[in-house]
Amino acid sequence: MSVQDGALMNMQAAAEVPLTTSRQAPGQSGHAAPDRARKRIPYGQWAAGALILATLGAFAWSQAANEKLDWPSVAQFMFHPAILKGITVTLELAVFSMLISVVLAFGVALMCQSRNRVASAVGKLYVWFFRGVPLLVQILIWFNLAVLYPTILGRDTNELISGFTAGLCALSLAESGYMAEIIRGGILAVNKGQTEAGLSIGLTRGQALRRIVLPQTIRVIIPPTGNQFIGLLKASSLVSAIGGSDLLTQTQLVYGQNFKIVPLLIVATVWYLVLVSVASVGQYFLERRFNPEGVPARLTIRGFFTRRPPGQQQLRKAGQP
Repeated sequence: MSVQDGALMNMQAAAEVPLTTSRQAPGQSGHAAPDRARKRIPYGQWAAGALILATLGAFAWSQAANEKLDWPSVAQFMFHPAILKGITVTLELAVFSMLISVVLAFGVALMCQSRNRVASAVGKLYVWFFRGVPLLVQILIWFNLAVLYPTILGRDTNELISGFTAGLCALSLAESGYMAEIIRGGILAVNKGQTEAGLSIGLTRGQALRRIVLPQTIRVIIPPTGNQFIGLLKASSLVSAIGGSDLLTQTQLVYGQNFKIVPLLIVATVWYLVLVSVASVGQYFLERRFNPEGVPARLTIRGFFTRRPPGQQQLRKAGQP
């Protein structure tokens, strides 16, 4: 064997030795643990976190110790009958408006995607108008509809269009303009080849839409739909401009009598935060329910705040990184 052949064999043997194997002392048996880099302690992150917590704590203490906020009055009116009635009306406005807007938006989205140019133009005009006009303006127009039409179907318009009805109509139509674009985006997210495949096996275009496109569209539109519902909960406060009996309207009626403006506004703020938090939890469950992996909707604190994709959770349970 030549010197070159011996050197080549030594190089091959050295290449086959795993890089993660650590050296062992003579006579030491067993598998050696891989060499690991020493983890650095993130002093900078700890200091930044401590500074943020200290700032938040100081702000919270200053607010808790502020006598002008009148915290006893906040606790007194937190479950006042008028406030609870306003919460009920706010929920009714948000839920009914979202249901009506989804139905309208589905039809408008199909019109925008239609091959009929007239239907497509009308759908796009609908979206352009109701997304362009401010919501408060729409509420005021509906509330003053009697100026244009004193009677509707032989009945007084002022009797038909109350503050609640005007708010419901305005919220539904305004929201349908946004939801139409969300649904249209969900339909466009599905590959057209799947529709063509459905048509090739004998399905009609309506059946392909119902059985193939819509189930996939739902998963796409749930996150933005949940966001729009949360926006509706807050936008319902604009109904207070016409006395729609919502949460903010009832709050204004109460502090108009006792002049405790700031404590009552704090009460309204707390309840809006509670409603938004409940809606966020509901959105979390819906997203888990319609996820493609079919992971059961189980709420955990870490999972709610990190929003880890379900596929990663399955890999972690299986022992993979």
